[in-house]
Amino acid sequence: MAKRGARTARGENPLRAPAQTRSRASMEALLEIGRQLIEQRGIDDCSMSDVAEAAGSSIGSLYFRFGNRERFIEEVMRRHIAAGRSGFEAFVAELNASIRTPDEIIAAVTRWIVQVFAHSQGLLRAQLRQALETPQVWRPYQDFARLIVDELIKLLARSPELDAHADWQLHVRIAMQMVFGTLNNILINRPGPLELDDPATAEELSRAAVRYLRLEPA
Repeated sequence: MAKRGARTARGENPLRAPAQTRSRASMEALLEIGRQLIEQRGIDDCSMSDVAEAAGSSIGSLYFRFGNRERFIEEVMRRHIAAGRSGFEAFVAELNASIRTPDEIIAAVTRWIVQVFAHSQGLLRAQLRQALETPQVWRPYQDFARLIVDELIKLLARSPELDAHADWQLHVRIAMQMVFGTLNNILINRPGPLELDDPATAEELSRAAVRYLRLEPA
């Protein structure tokens, strides 16, 4: 008879796995609550006490898991970017499986970007404002934006009509810089008339990018 709590052939304790699963689920729940609070209140008004209270957890447990407030916020942001990357990979796979013209691809990617900004505007606004004093906190988002543009160029490279334009890749990068720059400006300044919650914003920005690139359908 095997002893209770005996290890498997790989040296793992089979009774430990459920506890580890519960621990991961608990951590994910804390991070999600943290994301929601930052989305609603901003970083400065999101304390560890607020997170613990909203999660029905003790503040001691929260500090035990994450060490301090800064590490907790970093993990919330890391998790947010990881989820965004995963979602974008799935979106690119859908586009790769379809036959679309360059203007349709640009419009689809622009709409996806605007939806991400609209869904997480509080979180992004908090990070962008923090980046004004500490620029490195925005670097993971910059890297993600570069990944999006790189993948967009790969999608467009399937279109032979672009070969006639020697600098088309540079122009795509400029067009997307205008898109991201406009969205960041909306986050911080809200100058109008475009708003993240307005469905017209995605259409206007995608139309502007397509027109700049002179890819309007005949």
